Amino acid sequence: MKILVVATPRDHRGRLEELMNAAHTAARGRAAEIHLLGTGDNFDDATAQAAGADWVYRLSTPVSGSFYPDTLLDIVERACVQLTPALLFLTGDTVGLQLAPRLAVRTKAAYISGCCGVELAASGRLDFVRPIYGGKALEVLASAASLTVVTVKPKSFLNGERRPAAAQVQTLDISLTSPSGAITRVQVDAPEERVGPDLEHAPVIVSGGRGLGSAEGFAGLHRLAEILGGAVGASRAAVDAGWIASTFQVGQTGTTVAPDLYIAIGISGAVQHVAGIGAARNIVAINTDEEAPIFGVANVGVVADYRGIIPALIDELTEKTT
Repeated sequence: MKILVVATPRDHRGRLEELMNAAHTAARGRAAEIHLLGTGDNFDDATAQAAGADWVYRLSTPVSGSFYPDTLLDIVERACVQLTPALLFLTGDTVGLQLAPRLAVRTKAAYISGCCGVELAASGRLDFVRPIYGGKALEVLASAASLTVVTVKPKSFLNGERRPAAAQVQTLDISLTSPSGAITRVQVDAPEERVGPDLEHAPVIVSGGRGLGSAEGFAGLHRLAEILGGAVGASRAAVDAGWIASTFQVGQTGTTVAPDLYIAIGISGAVQHVAGIGAARNIVAINTDEEAPIFGVANVGVVADYRGIIPALIDELTEKTT
C-alpha cells in the first residue's frame, strides 16, 4: 500500500508531525510505503528529512502562502496520477477541507473527513474513526476504494511510533496553473495581533464565553493569560456577540486545542466547543450555572461568579511571581 501525505503551504511543522503520525499508524502492521509531498515554499530539507517518510517530494515550483485553492487542487490531483497512492492524508483545516472533497470527486476516491483514529481490523482492513454528533459519538468507517482521501482532525495524532526513515528530497515536476477565474481574491485581512503564544501551541488557554456579560470581561482574562504564559480564547457565543475577534474562537468551528491547562470562564459547554478542547490535559470550569454541560468534562469545576474569582486569582499569582 502506498500512503501519500500532502503538506500544504499552511502546514507548519507541528501539523506535519500529526499527519506523519497518522500515516505511520495506518502503515503499522502492513506492507506500506509512506510518501510525503511538500507543496509550499516553507517546506525545507530539514523538515522533510525529519518527517520519517520513505519517499519525499518537493515541487519544482513551490506554492507561496498566498495561493489559490484551485491551483493547489490541480497540483495534488496531478501528484495522485504520478504517484498512484491508495491512501492520502491532508490536515483537516480550512485548506484541507477545501481540497479533500473536491479531490475525491476528481479522482473518484472515497472521502473520510475529521479522522481522529486509524485502526487495523482483524480482517486486515483499515478502520477510520471520526467523531459525529458534535463529538458525542464515534463512527468507524472502512473503505474499499482504490484511493481514499482522509482529512485528519487537528490534535488527534499528537503522538505516534514512527519507523526510522530519512529519505532524500526529490523534485516532482508539476507546473503551477494560473487561477481559473472561479475564485477572485478581493482583499486579505490581517488577523488581529496576538500577544503571547497562539492558540494552537499555547500550554495554557484562558477562554471566555457568554457568561462574561460584555467585551470588558476579557480584560481580566488577558491579564490572567499573561501571568500564566498562555493565550486567550473564546467561545462562539462571545465571538458572535462581537466581544472578541473570530481568530480567538476555540471549538469545532474555531481552533482545536490541546493545552496542558484550559480554563473555561462563563462557557456553557456546547458540544461544538467541547469537541475542540477534548485533547486538553486539564480543564477548569467557572460558571454560575451548576447544570452547565462544561462541568461534565471539567477536571475542576467552580460554581461562582467569575468577577469575584479572576481578580483574586490574578492578585495571588502576581504576589507569587514578584
